[in-house]
Amino acid sequence: MFNFLKRLFGKDSRSDTRGAPRLPEPEATTAVKTLDLNIPDDALRDETTFAVYLQERLPFFGDLIRVDYDPAAGSLTLHSRTGDRMTKFLSNALLALREKKGPARAQALLNYLNMTEATEDNSELSKVLPVLKTRDFVEVARQQMMQAVRDEPSPPQFVYLDEAENLIKLFVVNGETTVSYVMSTALNDWGIDARELAETAQANLQKFLAKTGVQIAKRSRFQYVEVDGQFESSIAFLPNFWAQVQEQSGGAAPIAAFLSRDKVFFTHENDTQGLQLLELISADLSDVPYVISPDQYRWENGRWTLFRRVARMEAAIRH
Repeated sequence: MFNFLKRLFGKDSRSDTRGAPRLPEPEATTAVKTLDLNIPDDALRDETTFAVYLQERLPFFGDLIRVDYDPAAGSLTLHSRTGDRMTKFLSNALLALREKKGPARAQALLNYLNMTEATEDNSELSKVLPVLKTRDFVEVARQQMMQAVRDEPSPPQFVYLDEAENLIKLFVVNGETTVSYVMSTALNDWGIDARELAETAQANLQKFLAKTGVQIAKRSRFQYVEVDGQFESSIAFLPNFWAQVQEQSGGAAPIAAFLSRDKVFFTHENDTQGLQLLELISADLSDVPYVISPDQYRWENGRWTLFRRVARMEAAIRH
């Protein structure tokens, strides 16, 4: 979309610059900021630092004239001279870049910036949202599909990404009357990969929640999320939401139970009584449809990790 992407790494001494016009040398007093093949670790400390790093450097390249940072959404919007705009969410990029070094890190950044967005006329792709499930869900659903289509040697596979221990990120098309899971064959039809699908779903989720709103309600000593009665669990994919929860808890890490697609309860790690109550409600999922998991997860530094396993009550105990 933007010509500047082709010139992001032109400053590298190993790059082949034969035949390419050279920019005039800057004056000695001018500090020229470059986006080279050695993106420092310090630039990836958090979303705000990363956003500032890119805001300072990207407008030096090609047709890009402005980069806007939205702290609430955790996104950058890139504006070109032609009037084109491209919105990118920083959380996924940060996690990917931190795991790479040197040229591999720079290439990952280029891939992140150069991802094409879903076109508005592709109504199905524009309705894709991320949903939270356990890994067991995929295995059970796959077996059911194989039994349903026994004549099909290779049934389509679910598209998903790992989120935490025993939790995965699946993708659904949120239709007017039905919700259908995105399968591997759909990626071929759309001409994208799972990474690009995740970016699109994240953008769609932001737009979806902007319409429905997110309400925080309290019950006893813990809190729960209200959205639309179906996509509450997708709150798991919003780092800025949990960063605000942590800030309001005085820096204590949030502890959440993603019980089902419409029931998400949370407190924080220093609330002993709240954690005990959270475990009680997590253990009894007898009346909860579309169960995800009774386990509790801890949020810190943009990631979920298993905090405590919670055994579900047996039917005999409940009766």
